[in-house]
Amino acid sequence: MVWGGEDRKYASMKFFIYTFTASVIMLIGILVMYFYTPDVASSGTITGHTFDMSVMIASSDYIPSEGLRHLVWLLLLIGFATKMPSVPVHTWLPDAHVQAPTAGSMLLAGVMLKMGAYGFLRIAVSAFPESTVAFIPLLIFLGMASLVYGAWVCMGQTNLKRMVAYSSVSHMGLIFLGIATMQPLGIAGALFMMFAHGIISPLLFAVAGAFKHHYHTLEIGSMRGIAHHSPWLAAHMMLGWMASLGLPLLAGFVAEVTILIAFWMSFGWLVLLPTLTLIITAVYYLTSMQKTIFESNDPHHGILPDTLHGENPRDISWHENSGMIILGALTILFGILPFIFWDMMSEWSSGFLIDTLVEAMQSEGVKP
Repeated sequence: MVWGGEDRKYASMKFFIYTFTASVIMLIGILVMYFYTPDVASSGTITGHTFDMSVMIASSDYIPSEGLRHLVWLLLLIGFATKMPSVPVHTWLPDAHVQAPTAGSMLLAGVMLKMGAYGFLRIAVSAFPESTVAFIPLLIFLGMASLVYGAWVCMGQTNLKRMVAYSSVSHMGLIFLGIATMQPLGIAGALFMMFAHGIISPLLFAVAGAFKHHYHTLEIGSMRGIAHHSPWLAAHMMLGWMASLGLPLLAGFVAEVTILIAFWMSFGWLVLLPTLTLIITAVYYLTSMQKTIFESNDPHHGILPDTLHGENPRDISWHENSGMIILGALTILFGILPFIFWDMMSEWSSGFLIDTLVEAMQSEGVKP
């Protein structure tokens, strides 16, 4: 609202309306959980109700009606899916990213979007495993819709930030697909996708911010052959795009391949749809890279005069470069050595499934 672009008021209000409305809906579900959660004193007597999250999760069976438990799960889903965001409550994200300053976009993509996926796993899935199993088709639909729609919309984008924003919607769809598998590998892959995207997406928005700062535009077609005069910026742009499309030995590949393997284990040939969509992701990233970085062999061809404002083409500064190097190094590190965090995520997802979901899956007639 303060440091954004020309349409910052519209983007800020849209962001507020979407997230505030979704939070109110989610709050209704939390209040239902509160009124059915007994606060038990050390003496064993019930003294009232509590908002203690662990107690609320452990006491979710106190909600007497299965239909009411499903309703609360759906209310929580609406709140967290809007924050991720997932189709169809995603339209605030591209406007917010395009209008936000670089630091705002990096924090929004790297931290805030993950709060939606974390909250969904931490509260909705943990408290209502039966509802999660019952609504697996809904999770698959939302995941597929986000994945496919985000990728197809990216194909037609010319604004660099808007393209990265829609790619975030697409990648958030993979998290829903990972959870829907009800496999330790899939849930661990969803967790790793949250982590990997939290590194890769800020790198991409840092690149977009530097692109805007040095060339005064975010239009992909207005600046070509930047490898000639901004080699560091071109290198970081290429690394970020390669990581986001799932190139092996980078963090994004680990998350994507584990989710797809788990999806194959659970749903068979339905895995072809997300696999083909990831190919589309590669197409729009490689096309944008070719247009922006490599299209011209002439060092000055493709530079529109109004994009430089009379300045000579120059590379990014040392402090911009140092921040991108850190994010790029982490992307490579966790692509080559994913077990640094993977073991922890895999151990949690295995114990989580055994403790909370196996019985729920059996009661719903789903083979664990």
